Amino acid sequence: MSASSSTVFVLTDTPGIYGNDLDHASSFPVFIKDIKSLLEKLKDVAMAGLVLELPKVMKASRDDRDRLFTYAKTFPVLRTKPNPRHGFVAYLDARECFFMNLDAAIGKRCRSHNRVLVRLECLFSAEKDPVMSRGVGGTILDISPGGCFINTSSVMKDESFIHLHIPELENSRPIFSSVRWAKTDADDGTLPGMGIMFIDLSDDQLENIISLQLTAQAR
Repeated sequence: MSASSSTVFVLTDTPGIYGNDLDHASSFPVFIKDIKSLLEKLKDVAMAGLVLELPKVMKASRDDRDRLFTYAKTFPVLRTKPNPRHGFVAYLDARECFFMNLDAAIGKRCRSHNRVLVRLECLFSAEKDPVMSRGVGGTILDISPGGCFINTSSVMKDESFIHLHIPELENSRPIFSSVRWAKTDADDGTLPGMGIMFIDLSDDQLENIISLQLTAQAR
């Protein structure tokens, strides 16, 4: 898959009723039957389109819905209501607008993912601690619009998601992020810490990180 393409994840039990409706030049559909599997897929991608069947979403647990809605804040979403009995799907949003938003989002997220060396103090907390009452300190040693590496001996190996506070950003609200990998020892000569992928990154935070990159590269 090229940098100018992306995946459209479709939450459905009946993929056949979509026919060719989700065919698009810069994306391809992947059909998934349950939210837990969808969330596992989403934590490993920087950008994707979401086609969400509202009846399935509303039947999910509150925790799963909350995590899914976090992605829905930043990923293009197409809401649907299927009628498998009669073999059709009602689209609650315009498909054309969905694909236009997806194309625009792909371009924004893919324009720079080369990480640059920085030194930024940060604070992070577990997924269930959004107010960061039990935040842990660390140091970001490289960063890109896609994610960063946090050098810390207090890694959260049992967490799939964290909240990350970077005081140096002008908009320093916590960024909901996925933990791609974590290690606590440095036996191989590398530093302990966590590889992080940003999920809920606002436009001004994105621009701020790009500015940090340019400044670091100019030194």
